Amino acid sequence: MKKYLQIYHDLLTDIQNKKFKKGDLLPSDQKLVMRYHVSRETVRKAVRLLANEGYIQTIRGKGSLILSTEKLMFPFSSIESYHELVAQNHLQSTNDLVSIHDHVAVPVALLNGAPALTTQLIVRKRVVDDVPVILDYDYVNEAIVPEIPATVAQRSLFDYFESTLHLKIDYAIKHIAIEPAEYDDCVYLGINQSVPVLVVRSETHLSDNRVLSYTESRHRADKFSSLEFARRHQ
Repeated sequence: MKKYLQIYHDLLTDIQNKKFKKGDLLPSDQKLVMRYHVSRETVRKAVRLLANEGYIQTIRGKGSLILSTEKLMFPFSSIESYHELVAQNHLQSTNDLVSIHDHVAVPVALLNGAPALTTQLIVRKRVVDDVPVILDYDYVNEAIVPEIPATVAQRSLFDYFESTLHLKIDYAIKHIAIEPAEYDDCVYLGINQSVPVLVVRSETHLSDNRVLSYTESRHRADKFSSLEFARRHQ
């Protein structure tokens, strides 16, 4: 791992573990230079990553101020369950089951031209550090998974699919948009219509290319962050 990424991950871990709290200052560039035995530019690259992700604000003459310790890092280029993300981010979270409905047609907005399926719809509210941050709608193909118990829906669907049903999840196609908050967003996430919602619509496939599920995840934009590393040349 490059040195600036190591510094970035160390600082991010300290922020997520509440070693640094909102309103605190990061160690100065000079202290980080001495701690890691690197150049000032290497330190600044790490600090810029934190700033780009909305964790800090660099104030001239004062330093780097911690803005938030409650953002959920959400990767778009990989397939990870919510429980895996929470564990990686060292967050306290609950998974509140809102409802389960059988024999539900998938909304056209999720299909993107794919054939319609009959599904079981599971609606869940994700609460992180006592703040509701995500409203999830999972449409699970009943031809593959006829029924999901409520006890499973309150935990991890992916773990149930892979560990209990031994399904092999291969890939997902994701579509991302910023949209105005809808009525249920306001009710379940405790926001008003002035807060935008980041919507991730995904289509998850098994290794035999069958569609396992369609998901619409509606994130509070003020509690959302994403980080991707892109390589120009392989």
